Amino acid sequence: MLNNHSNAFKHVSYVLNTILQKLSKPQFKFLSTLFPLWWSISGRYNFFQMSRYGNYHEQSYRLQFEKETDFGALNTELIKQSCSGKYIVAFDPSHIRKSGKHTPGMGKFWSGKDQCAKKGLEIGVLSVIDVEAATAMSLEAKQTPSPAVLKAGKKTLVTHYAEYIVSKASVIKQFSSYLVADGYFAKKDFIKPVMEEGKLHVITKLRDDANLRYLYNGPQKPGKGRSKLHNGKVDLKKIDKRQIKLIGQDDEYAYYSGVVYSITLKMKVRIVYMESKQTKRYSVLAGTDINQQAKDILQYYHLRFQIEFLIRDAKQHAGLEDCQARSENKLYFHFNMALSSVSLGKAVFYLSTPKHKREAFSMINIKLLYHNKLIVDTIFSNLNIELSCKKIKSLYHQCLYIGALAA
Repeated sequence: MLNNHSNAFKHVSYVLNTILQKLSKPQFKFLSTLFPLWWSISGRYNFFQMSRYGNYHEQSYRLQFEKETDFGALNTELIKQSCSGKYIVAFDPSHIRKSGKHTPGMGKFWSGKDQCAKKGLEIGVLSVIDVEAATAMSLEAKQTPSPAVLKAGKKTLVTHYAEYIVSKASVIKQFSSYLVADGYFAKKDFIKPVMEEGKLHVITKLRDDANLRYLYNGPQKPGKGRSKLHNGKVDLKKIDKRQIKLIGQDDEYAYYSGVVYSITLKMKVRIVYMESKQTKRYSVLAGTDINQQAKDILQYYHLRFQIEFLIRDAKQHAGLEDCQARSENKLYFHFNMALSSVSLGKAVFYLSTPKHKREAFSMINIKLLYHNKLIVDTIFSNLNIELSCKKIKSLYHQCLYIGALAA
C-alpha cells in the first residue's frame, strides 16, 4: 500500500487542494497542514500535542477548532472524487469515553464494546459505503445530546436519530436512497419519519421474535366489510416456504425471501431469512422497499459492518476519543477530523490503487510513514542534506519505512 510513497505525498496535496478550495485562505492553510500532521502524531491527540508536532501555537489550534467547518461538504467532495459511484449510506451511533462533569452532552450511553451503558459522550456517524470497494468513508459525525437534554425536549434517542437523518436527507440522497442501520433501528419511530419525511428506504435487522403476518392474495368475499389483508402469523422458527421462498444457498446458510406485513412497523417489508444448515439458527433482515432484490438487501446489510471498521480505525489510530475540549464546536471538529483523516487515508493509499493490486488497508502504516517522514525531514533539513545523491536518497527512503507492518 505504501510502495510508491512519492506519488502518494503528491496525491495527498492534490486531493486536499481540491476538497478545500472553497474554504477561506486561513482555513485552507490550516486544514491542508492539519491532515498530514494528524497522521504524524504519536500519542494522544490534544492541542498541546499538536503544537509540539505542528507549526501552530497551542492557542491557534484551539481557535481554529472553534470555527465552524462543514465536514459534510468536504467529505462529500472527497467521496465523489475517490469512490466508484455505487453507494449505500450507513448510520451507527458510537460511545466515546470522556471524563469530567462539564462537557456538553455528558451522560450514560450504550457501549457496544462493553455491552452496557457507560458514562461518556456519543456520536452518530453517517458514512457512505462504496459497494464495489467494500469500504466505508465518513460523511459526518454529530454529537448526541445528553439524556437530560433529550428528556427536557420530550425526545427519545430514537426520535433524535430520526430527526438527524431527515435533516441530512438531501445530502444522503446524493449518494443513495438506501440507509442501512442495525437492529436497534427497526422501530416505527425511526423508520416512519425517515421514509415519509426523508424519502429514504431503510435496511435493517429484525428481532428473532418479530411480529410478522403473511399477506393474503386470494379471492375476497363479496359484500360489505374490510378486505382480508393477512394470512396468518409468521412463525419464524418454522416459516412457510411456499410463501417465503428459497432464493439461494451456500455452504453455511440457506436464504429465503418474501414480502410480509410488520405489525411493529405498520407496513409491508421484504424480508431475507437466513437459516444455518447446521444449527438451524436464523436471522431476519428487512428492507422497506418491497421491490428491492433480496440479494441486494443481503449484500447491503453485510456491507454495513464497514462503518464499524471505520469507527474502529478512528478510535485506535486517529484519536477519536482523545479530545479534551469542552466546547461543542471543538468536539464536532475533533470527531470529524479523526474520522475524515481515516477516509482521506483510504482515498489516497487504498482506493487510488487499481483493485487487483490493492492490499489490506492499514491506517497504522500511514501513521508510521508520516511520523517517520516528519522526523527524517526535520533531521535532513537541519543538517542541510541534499537528496540528489543516490546513496543518501536510498537512506532517506529506508528511514521512511522503519517499523512498517507487512499487509
